[in-house]
Amino acid sequence: MKIKTIAILAFSLTLQPGLVVAQHKIHFSISEQAMVENDRVIVQFQAQFQADNPQAVSTHINQTMRQALNQLSAQERKWVQTGNYTVQPQQNRAGEITHWRGHQQLTLTLPISIDISELLSRLQAYLSYQSMQADISQPKRTQAEQALMEQALASYQRQAQTIAKSFNQQDYQLVETHIQIQQPPRHFAQPRMTLASAAMDSAPVIELGEKMIQVTINGILLLD
Repeated sequence: MKIKTIAILAFSLTLQPGLVVAQHKIHFSISEQAMVENDRVIVQFQAQFQADNPQAVSTHINQTMRQALNQLSAQERKWVQTGNYTVQPQQNRAGEITHWRGHQQLTLTLPISIDISELLSRLQAYLSYQSMQADISQPKRTQAEQALMEQALASYQRQAQTIAKSFNQQDYQLVETHIQIQQPPRHFAQPRMTLASAAMDSAPVIELGEKMIQVTINGILLLD
C-alpha cells in the first residue's frame, strides 16, 4: 500500500478578551492517500423480456432467472444478489399500450481467486451482460482505512509539533480536530457487448488495478 502525505497550513492572529498577549490560531490540514489493490470483481447481468401482457413477461423473467441460478453451486449463490425487478407498459404515440417489457438484475460479487470466465460462461445462455468492475472488499477496505488513519494521526501530531516549534513555542493546544475518510465513488462500466449474443471462450477482460483511499484531518492549533 503506497502512502502519500499532503499538508496545508493557514493561520490568523486573535486577541482573547481580557488578555494583552496575542494568540495565534492556526488552521492546518493533513491528508494521507493510499493506493489499495482491488480484490473482488462485481458483475451485473440482466434477464429481460417483452410480450403482449405483463403476466407473460413476469413468467418468462422468473423462469429465466431460475434457470440461471440453477447453473450456480450453493457456494456461488452466496455471491449473488437479485433486484431491480420491473414490468412496464410500452405505448405508441397515441398513448395506447402496444406491449409490456420487463427486466430483473442479477449482481455477482466475486473474489478474484476464482475462475471468473468459467462461472460467467454458465450464465451467458440466460442473461444479458450489463457491466463489470473491480473493487475493494469491505474487510480489506476497513483494514486499509485503519492503517491509513493511524498514519494520518501520527502525521497530524508531528505537523502540530513542527508548527509550534516554528513559532518558538513549546506548548500548544489542539482546540479542534476533524477527521474525514474519502473513497472514490463506484462507477459501473457501460456494457460493450452481451454475453448471450457473443461467442466467447472467456469473460470480458478487466484490469483489476487499484483504488485510492484518502484520510484528511483538519485541525486548529492555538499558540500563546
